[in-house]
Amino acid sequence: MSIASIVTGLFKPVASIINKHQERKQLKEQAVAKLSQSAQDDTQAINLNKDEWEALNVAGMQHTWKDEYVTVSVVSILNIIVVGGLATALGYPQVLTGIGTAIKALGDVGVDIGFLLEATILAGLGLSIWKRA
Repeated sequence: MSIASIVTGLFKPVASIINKHQERKQLKEQAVAKLSQSAQDDTQAINLNKDEWEALNVAGMQHTWKDEYVTVSVVSILNIIVVGGLATALGYPQVLTGIGTAIKALGDVGVDIGFLLEATILAGLGLSIWKRA
C-alpha cells in the first residue's frame, strides 16, 4: 500500500463532505433566489425542484414544531367535520350546524380554507407545487 493511496483514502471522504455541503448551500441560494423573484413578480406559483425544496427545509429544521402545529391545526378542520357528522348520526344535528357556521364565518373574514387544506396536505406529502386560485 503506497502513501499516496493512504493519503487519498483519508482525504476523499472529507472532500466529499465539503462538496456535498457546497452543493446544499448552492441549492439553498437557488431556492431563495426563486422565492425572491416570485415575490418581485408577485406570482403565486413557485416551482422548486426536489433538491431545492429539501435545501430550504433543512435550513429551517429548528422551527419544525411550528410546521407540525400548523399542519395539525389546519387538518383538524376535517376531523371536526367528521365529529359533527358522528354527532348528527347520534341525534345531535346542532353540532354539525355549528361547525358549518364556524367554517362559513372563517370564509366571510377572508380565510380560504380550501387553499389552506390543499397547501398543508400537499406540503405534508412533500409536494412543493401548488397554485392559489
